[in-house]
Amino acid sequence: MTKMKKTAFCLRLRGETFFRDELCCLGWQFAEILTRLIEYTEGHHWYVFDVAGGGHVSFLELFPRNSEGMCVICSTEELIQKVKKVNQFESGVFIAIKKGEPVEWDIHYLPETEEEEGLQHPLAAIEIRLFDFSYFEIYGNDLAVERMFQMMER
Repeated sequence: MTKMKKTAFCLRLRGETFFRDELCCLGWQFAEILTRLIEYTEGHHWYVFDVAGGGHVSFLELFPRNSEGMCVICSTEELIQKVKKVNQFESGVFIAIKKGEPVEWDIHYLPETEEEEGLQHPLAAIEIRLFDFSYFEIYGNDLAVERMFQMMER
């Protein structure tokens, strides 16, 4: 189990409420969420864990691991292009950490979708989890981000 960093907010976004769609965790929906975060996550890397789902491109191709066994995406724009290629996510953990920070991971306790509420890394600015084709959870400490998504509710 990972030591969790408490957060100021946890938002749960479902398809009907936020996207007027019965389905949830679709690639285009995730891209819409990330588009709202472009400015906030400028200068951040995205660390990707526990990702599964369906699409025309393999997840190993979309989210390749580096020599340390990590998948690191260099920008939100790049992540948006990747998630648009996914039909629907079954699971996933996406953690934004400011570039230049000395990021260390405990290889025995890497982030998981089905973890307790909170940020799974002490340097995380924001964390997005995708659950069972059913909903997104967004964790963070900047209440301006929470307000962005409250305004998104339709």
